[in-house]
Amino acid sequence: MRLALTRHVVRDARSVLDTLLMDEPAVLLEGPRGSGKSTLIREIADTRSAKVIDLDDDAVLSVIREDPFTALQSEGLVVIDEFQRAPSVLSVVKRVVDRTGEPGRFLLAGSVGARLLPTGSETLTGRVHRLYLPPLAVAEVLEGGERLLPALLGSEPPVVTSSLSRADYFDLIVAGGYPAALRRATPNLRSRWFASYLSSVAERDLPQLSDVRHPGALARLYRLVAQQTSGILSRSAVAEQLAMGRTATSAYLDLLQHVYLITELPGWTIGVSAKEGRRPKVHVTDTGLAAAAIGMDAGRLASGGMAGAFMESFVLAEISKQLSTVDEPLTLAHFRDRSGVEVDLLVERADGRVIGIEVKTATSVNEADARGLKFLRDRLGDRFHAGIVLYTGPLTGRLGERIWASPVSALWGGDHEVGE
Repeated sequence: MRLALTRHVVRDARSVLDTLLMDEPAVLLEGPRGSGKSTLIREIADTRSAKVIDLDDDAVLSVIREDPFTALQSEGLVVIDEFQRAPSVLSVVKRVVDRTGEPGRFLLAGSVGARLLPTGSETLTGRVHRLYLPPLAVAEVLEGGERLLPALLGSEPPVVTSSLSRADYFDLIVAGGYPAALRRATPNLRSRWFASYLSSVAERDLPQLSDVRHPGALARLYRLVAQQTSGILSRSAVAEQLAMGRTATSAYLDLLQHVYLITELPGWTIGVSAKEGRRPKVHVTDTGLAAAAIGMDAGRLASGGMAGAFMESFVLAEISKQLSTVDEPLTLAHFRDRSGVEVDLLVERADGRVIGIEVKTATSVNEADARGLKFLRDRLGDRFHAGIVLYTGPLTGRLGERIWASPVSALWGGDHEVGE
């Protein structure tokens, strides 16, 4: 069983972007290279007869660098792709936004995080709405039904059934979400694309944005993180494995975050005052890229010691991809009590209510698997909104008051056909 992409995918973020452009003068679409940003912004440009400026085109880039103000003149929407290649466009955007405040004037797309943006990007603070576009979600590829996160925020989780086997889920995990990889017909072709992608980011993209003296170390560092995904990473231990200084290792770990290859999930404790001191977990943002980087196919991953860690990172990625579909601020974290009680993922709402998510690779679960969720429920009282244990079995069931078990496929609304 494989996840194959043979059609155009309508992104969940499409309607969100359309709405934002009705209200905001400038919108910045951020995400990793190859996540589909260019395709999405061109779709929007076509429907609005917008002016498109592609800064990945060196000829266009040369013109923009010479005279950005004239090149960006337009009465309607101006779409700028890979804007970080020409920092001068930011001052033009600022001038227009400050002068008119008219909604729907600029849509920018970039493949680097805020701290790697060129000098001058701070001029857009408070003037641009940022939206993250990750690689494709399984829900988008399969044209799934109700997304799990909005359903949990509403009331109880949806009651779903699943005919997917445990092996099927690991096929999805190693497929990842990059559109170009999903269009490859075979696992070998997909693995080849992943290898090329990682080399491109490490050797071409990052050196343009930062002083990267050891690009090969970035690829090795990513592989080390992939081997420890969903764990608490010791930067000192990683530095020793790479035979690099701790300062350089920390800087390179930050670089991997800024190009969206890894993410840190902060720790959470009961009581606001104690939150800041908890150590984060480090997750790969695309499990397909990570599995390929360490030479794991679905079978080896499912039967080995990293199965649970990759499943946890997969679920985090899918939940993160649903954040843009929810019109309220949410914070993601993990929980670990001093006594060793853990919950893999917490979603905290602005009013302090919490949703807990546990991830299991087993095909059956029981009340013992909800130990951490019950601990939080009993400690938080009414602040505990709901808890769910996601597992690889077929049915949704109740494990206690406000706590359920549900198939992992509840993330995309339950059973759907997956290409053979």
